[in-house]
Amino acid sequence: MRILLAEDDHNIATIAQLSLEKIGGHKITLAENGELALKIALVEKFDLILLDEMMPKMNGLNVCKKYLEQASNPVPIIFLSAKSQESDIREFQKLSSGYIAKPFDPLTLNDQILKILKFKTLPFGKKK
Repeated sequence: MRILLAEDDHNIATIAQLSLEKIGGHKITLAENGELALKIALVEKFDLILLDEMMPKMNGLNVCKKYLEQASNPVPIIFLSAKSQESDIREFQKLSSGYIAKPFDPLTLNDQILKILKFKTLPFGKKK
């Protein structure tokens, strides 16, 4: 899969990228802030967007909302976030295909993604 990883923490981005490339065999494009993530997501073709919630310039929820409004053929979005309150998780699930809590296990990150995608192929609210 071709994955856009929007993550502002360099260490987390590096770990996720290595995990997804080495274990999952995916091609990763990195974006270090929300504005850049949205710009890249709207002009390049991806199979999946992994989206941190707390990023500079635009948070993940706003990136997700704007992407879903503007993308002609949206791809699944999975949030990566340390936010774990029920209200946050409900918001992630309302807008996206799923949620993975930080810290995540790099050895199982690919499996977690595949499990989410097996059951949800498009963001909630979008129809094929």
